[in-house]
Amino acid sequence: MIGELFGIVAPVFATAGLGYGWSRAGYNFDSEMVSRLVINIGMPCMVFSTLSTLQIELSAFGQIVLAAILSICIYLAVGGVILRSFKLPLSHYLPSISFSNGGNMGLPICLFAFGDAGLALGTGFFLVNAVAQPTLGVWINSGKLSPAEMLRTPIIYVIPVALWFRIGGFPVPEWIANTTQLVGGITLPLMLLLLGVSLSRIGWGTARRSGGLAVLRISMGLATGWGVASLLGLSDTVRGVLLLQAAMPAAVINYVFALRYETDPETVAGVVMQSTLMSMFVLPVLLAWLLP
Repeated sequence: MIGELFGIVAPVFATAGLGYGWSRAGYNFDSEMVSRLVINIGMPCMVFSTLSTLQIELSAFGQIVLAAILSICIYLAVGGVILRSFKLPLSHYLPSISFSNGGNMGLPICLFAFGDAGLALGTGFFLVNAVAQPTLGVWINSGKLSPAEMLRTPIIYVIPVALWFRIGGFPVPEWIANTTQLVGGITLPLMLLLLGVSLSRIGWGTARRSGGLAVLRISMGLATGWGVASLLGLSDTVRGVLLLQAAMPAAVINYVFALRYETDPETVAGVVMQSTLMSMFVLPVLLAWLLP
């Protein structure tokens, strides 16, 4: 069991660690170029390749999407109440405890834990976050709802096309299938390297406050994941993927938005750093419980 858990978690943290070490050694890494490459090319190709060849029931994919929507709604509601009770501004900290790192970390973990089915289901959870972060996240940080941000996200156009092939039973032209599979294959390694580089460039922030918010992100995620899984009657792989994605640390994009809108980026950086470190201990325990 220990070897199996190590085989799931170690590649994720090792690859992110390579990015961290590369950046700390002073070597150049164009994060903006890599992030644009991942968001505009790599991720759409991976999503198309994954969704168009889904080897799981569409009902299961629908369940994980519904679970993701419910989870985010709960994060925002419960997180908002907790922050208000401590008289902390929602615009500063609500995004960092509501939007988890379901992409850079979540997708590789789901893949290594549950195989291709885990990646497909993890992608469903991630897609909800990919739409919510540039819309609700921007709204909370800036006070202005920005549908334009969502419309500039290529993934939302790829999803219906991929599902059209899958639901309609239409064969994907071989050259498209091979191209999207090839290009999509660069996505997870680049995302993990980018995560490591990003973590190397952000500080700890206000340690005490960011530590408390990091604990809230992980604990609220676990509690919400368990509650939603019970509410929807999820089982097996769908339940496991939901719990893993719900337990992920705060997404790095929260720090980017905090910088852009000047909503205490130092503390948000600390939340990202500390919740990521916490996940190194939480995820193996969670995986040991989920896997037979």
